[in-house]
Amino acid sequence: MIGIFKSIFGGWKVAGRGKDLTVIRDTADTDSNDADSADSERRSRFGDFERETRERFVAQSHEMPGQAYFIRLQALQESISERRYSDAAAATRSSLSLIRKWLEDPKGDGKRLNLSIPALTQGGNMLAITGDRKGLEKLHDLVSEFDHLKEYRADAEKHLATVDLFDAIRKVIAAKPGILQNKVKAEVGVEDGRLVSNLISWLEKAGEITRAKNGKTYALYLHGVEMSAKDASAVYREPPRPGSHQARSNPGKPVELSLDNLTLVPLPPSPQAWGSEVALPATSETFEDTDGAWRELSVEAIAPADRPDPAFRKHFTTHGGVLSFDDLANSEASLGAPGAVMFTSEQGGTLNVEQLKRPIYALNVHPEGEGFATRSKTNILTVYGADLKVDFETDLSVTPEIAAGRSRLDLEGEGGILWGDPHLAINCIALSPRRDRYLYTHVDEAWCIGRDGKRLWGVRMPERPVETYHHTFEVGGIGRHQGTAVEIKNALKELELALPVTPDDIRQKYRDMVRQLHPDLNPGNEERMKAVNAAYEMLTGVSHDDLNGRGSAEDLLTFSATVTFTTGGGPDRLQAAIFSGSGDTVLLGTSQGRVLRIDGSGKPIALYDVGTAPMRILETDSYLYIQTFTRLYVLEGDRLVGLQDCTTKCDLLVEEGLILLVENKGVRVLTERGRPLGVALTKAPIRRAGIKDGVLVIETRTHRGRFGGLRE
Repeated sequence: MIGIFKSIFGGWKVAGRGKDLTVIRDTADTDSNDADSADSERRSRFGDFERETRERFVAQSHEMPGQAYFIRLQALQESISERRYSDAAAATRSSLSLIRKWLEDPKGDGKRLNLSIPALTQGGNMLAITGDRKGLEKLHDLVSEFDHLKEYRADAEKHLATVDLFDAIRKVIAAKPGILQNKVKAEVGVEDGRLVSNLISWLEKAGEITRAKNGKTYALYLHGVEMSAKDASAVYREPPRPGSHQARSNPGKPVELSLDNLTLVPLPPSPQAWGSEVALPATSETFEDTDGAWRELSVEAIAPADRPDPAFRKHFTTHGGVLSFDDLANSEASLGAPGAVMFTSEQGGTLNVEQLKRPIYALNVHPEGEGFATRSKTNILTVYGADLKVDFETDLSVTPEIAAGRSRLDLEGEGGILWGDPHLAINCIALSPRRDRYLYTHVDEAWCIGRDGKRLWGVRMPERPVETYHHTFEVGGIGRHQGTAVEIKNALKELELALPVTPDDIRQKYRDMVRQLHPDLNPGNEERMKAVNAAYEMLTGVSHDDLNGRGSAEDLLTFSATVTFTTGGGPDRLQAAIFSGSGDTVLLGTSQGRVLRIDGSGKPIALYDVGTAPMRILETDSYLYIQTFTRLYVLEGDRLVGLQDCTTKCDLLVEEGLILLVENKGVRVLTERGRPLGVALTKAPIRRAGIKDGVLVIETRTHRGRFGGLRE
């Protein structure tokens, strides 16, 4: 049991800021002679923690399925991913007896963890599509017998019913080759069209049928049946793999980064999720200027022929206009292709629309460049030029660096449980503004390659064993208190500060206020001193307990901390990557919430700490934008000039000197430095938004709103 959890979760996870980050603080103003004993004490503390964790897992092991179950779970998920549905059904059948054994085990004392059990959901689909009625009856009996599984009973009933429905759909398609998908539900006598479409999708994934785009639906054929010429032309067939354009066959040696001597820029920590959603208000108006931020608001109906195609659902601002992507091949323009791209120039005029060569799994658009880069699920990197046509391609999966990385991380064995399939391990791509270089990441490594295939540099994030690295700085650290943007603003006000602000500004102001307010120097200021400490914690993350535990003003003025990051081992996965506004440097974001700036030779320059993994990093010539799932940071150098809370589903656009945070039914407009200017709301979901000649233009499916004359 212990072994499988260690394999799955990468060692013993320790609670702390940034997922599994442990922070151990030690005063740095001790004598050097005490260093060895302090080091020994740290190791002892971690050893005690690891031992206690092991004992707790052993004590609770009967509340979880056994190791054999997790092995079958891995086999089930791998089989589904590789579309080996017969193997997936076999893994499901063997899992059911293991689940029963777990629930019947008296050693669990009636306690069972409430786990997600894919064998009862995805596994039921596999049994149904392979026609395994006995397996489905066994699943149905299992969930009916144990109340712990009662939430799966509706699924079990559905899976039993879909066996016959799968067969009925097969017979209809065999009898009527080319039948339209939206006609099938009537043929099989089912009212739930969404269920029928879902089952047809599973049959396509299984390779039993072929779907050809036909208007707003699909023509259906059994695999191997001859298609009409029209339908055949609408089916995408992926072109041959291009091979790698890297000339060398030997892997490069990445530089393992040392973070000890970097300039650290700690920022107010970003929570992984808000306790209550940071949402825009709703409106019953077609468009609404909720704060009166614009002098003019005009609304017009969009003629049906001019309505924005919702298939183009991803939008990015670039040097000369906006790139919009149909990444699901739902538009007419993508007929016979895996998708399409549309460029809307700032000057207006005719739209440029082109088909994509390969499906989009990952996408990178540089705001200061022209063209873009995509990565397919098969790990083909395709670079497109300003004309939206293919510039060059290369196969990332066959590079010597990827082969070396897979071997190092044992991705063919237990390491594969943690980092997943090859398309998951190669996580990020980035393209320089001039398209003369690109970058890709593999788990914890980043490689920068010239367009001619020349390897320019490679770096590897330091691993995270006990005491991976140390950071010593004055009255700082990594704490756990995370506030909203309003709370951050109030904390700055408490310290008599305001944005823009640097970490040094905050530290110096705190020192000054300690001298003024600490009861040792000026009795009677205890409550204000507590408020100042709380504000400092909010802004820097320093532990409130550490501050309040200092006995005198001198302690606070001289206190420094050595922070040791530990997680029980494993790579710090790279989650985001982009070239800087000028293209001279690279910014890398990690799963631990750190953003590193790397120079043109692969040398680290600076380290920003936002507390949780960044979902997007963007840099213009003037400002750096770091977006997490809950917050947007705006930096000018090491100065924090803007901070805005946001939702998980929030697109970031920067154009004409303004920031747009685009949500489902609203747009927040900020200055380029992150200062709020106004909020535009819509009643219907937004299809497209942007700035044109200083006017905010928002389009829903049927209407266009123009917000002009922004009051600053």
